[in-house]
Amino acid sequence: MVDGELKIKELGPRFKLVREHFGITQNELAEALDMNQAILSKFENGGMVYARVLLDVMDYFRDRVDMNYLLQPEGFFSLDDKRAFLVNGETDLRQIREIIGKAHQEVEDIIYRTYNKCMTEGDLDAK
Repeated sequence: MVDGELKIKELGPRFKLVREHFGITQNELAEALDMNQAILSKFENGGMVYARVLLDVMDYFRDRVDMNYLLQPEGFFSLDDKRAFLVNGETDLRQIREIIGKAHQEVEDIIYRTYNKCMTEGDLDAK
């Protein structure tokens, strides 16, 4: 990880701040997304990041928050910055697709590395 890059596990806590900014409870968001509240809680607390959870939460807030700004590295992101929020819900759909594609790829990479690590450790235990 290069210094100044956003870590995938930072997304959940950022979305938690966004949710709280809009006065939405965790239960309300989980219900709106037809999602288990415990899974949403893990995501918001920087735990397990499931692609479906990330994409569903991003989709839920897409008309309220500038996703490009939300994905800025640590130190560049602040809900106090007016750039974090959209005016009249307008944004560039191409940017959202690009951001979601990058996030999806990063989640897939993490899953792949974790799987390979587990397989390698499993092979070592068998020896």
